[in-house]
Amino acid sequence: MRSARQKVNRLPIVSGDALQMVRTDLPYCYCSRKKLASGKYKEYWRFRRDGRDTPLPGSPGDPHFHARYAELVHAAQEAADAESARQADRNSFEFLCSSYLNSAEFNALADVTQKDYRFTIEQRLIPILGPERFDCIDRASVKAVRDSLASQPRTAHKIKQMVGRLYSWAEEEDLLPADFRNPATGIRKLKSKVVPIQVWSAEEIAHFLANCEPFMKTPVLLALYTGQRREDLVQMEWNDVMGNVVRVRQNKTGEPLDLPCHPELAKHLKKIRTPFGGAIIRTQDGKPMNAGMLSSAMNRAVAKIDGMPHRTLHGLRYASAAQLEAAGCTVVQITSVIGHRTYQMAIKYARQRRDAEAAMRKLEASA
Repeated sequence: MRSARQKVNRLPIVSGDALQMVRTDLPYCYCSRKKLASGKYKEYWRFRRDGRDTPLPGSPGDPHFHARYAELVHAAQEAADAESARQADRNSFEFLCSSYLNSAEFNALADVTQKDYRFTIEQRLIPILGPERFDCIDRASVKAVRDSLASQPRTAHKIKQMVGRLYSWAEEEDLLPADFRNPATGIRKLKSKVVPIQVWSAEEIAHFLANCEPFMKTPVLLALYTGQRREDLVQMEWNDVMGNVVRVRQNKTGEPLDLPCHPELAKHLKKIRTPFGGAIIRTQDGKPMNAGMLSSAMNRAVAKIDGMPHRTLHGLRYASAAQLEAAGCTVVQITSVIGHRTYQMAIKYARQRRDAEAAMRKLEASA
C-alpha cells in the first residue's frame, strides 16, 4: 500500500467547467519528451513491463489511454501468472518429459526412434501422469497406465520401457532424490499370445512376383535381397547403388552397411533405373513412399493376388535370413545384415517349415 506521506503525481485537466487532477504515476508507465521543430516539447507515454515496451495513445485522462493501459496491465498479469504456473510445474511429470525430449541424449537417437518415443510420451504418458509430481510417481501408477492398454500388449510394454528410460535419464541428471527408486523397476511384461511371423516360401515369392503390379516388385526384391526394415527400404536412393554394392544406413542402429547386390536384384534395378536419382521405392504414380505407405501397398498387393496367403514385409526379412543360411553364410555374416534377434526368429520359423515339409514328403513317400 502507498504510505500516507508518499507523493502522488497528478496532472490537471479540465472536464466541463471543473478542473480535475489525474494521476500520472501509474504502475509500469513512463513519459518521454521530444523537442519538436517549433521548439516546443511533446510528451509520449509508454507502458513497460517484463522487458516489453509499448506506446500508449494520448496521455493520462484520455479514455483511449486508460482503455489501452487496462488491456496491457491485464495481459502482463496473465503472462506473469502463466510463468508462475510454469515454475510451479517444474516438479511435474510433464516437465520431466519435456526436459528429456529436449535433452542431448534424446536428440542423439535415430529419427524413427525419436518419433516412437515422442508418441509414447506425449500421447500415452503425459495425458495421464502429466500433472503429477515426478518424484511421487510409483510402481502402481505406472502399472495402472500399462494395464489400461492391456488389450495391446506390445504398446503396454512400451509404457514400462519408456518410464524406465525417463527415470534412468533423470537419475543421471541428478533430478531425483538419492533414495528414489525407478518406478518401472520390477514391472513384468504382460503375457500375450505370440503371433508367429510367416516366412515367405520360395513358391510364394515367385507367385507374388509373377502376379503383382510392376512397381511392387522393387520393394519385395530389395527386402528379400538386403534383409532391411521397411524404414530403411524407403530411404534407399539410387546413389546408394554402386556397382555390385547396395549401401544402407540403418535407421534403428545408425550402422552403415555395404551389402552385396544379388544378381536378381541387380538385374531388376538396372531395368528400372532412371537418370533422375532420388528414392528407389516409389508408388505407381512415381512418388516416394514412407514406411506406412509401403506396408499398406504391400497388404493391398497381397490381397489382390489369387491364391496368395497373407504375408508381410517383415516375413520377407525372415525369408532373406533363411536364404542366406541355406546359401551357407555364417551366423556372423547373416546377423551383420539383419541383426541377431531377427536371425534367431527367422531361422527358427524357416527350420520349422522345412521340417514340416520334410515330414510331409516322408508321409507321401510311405503312402
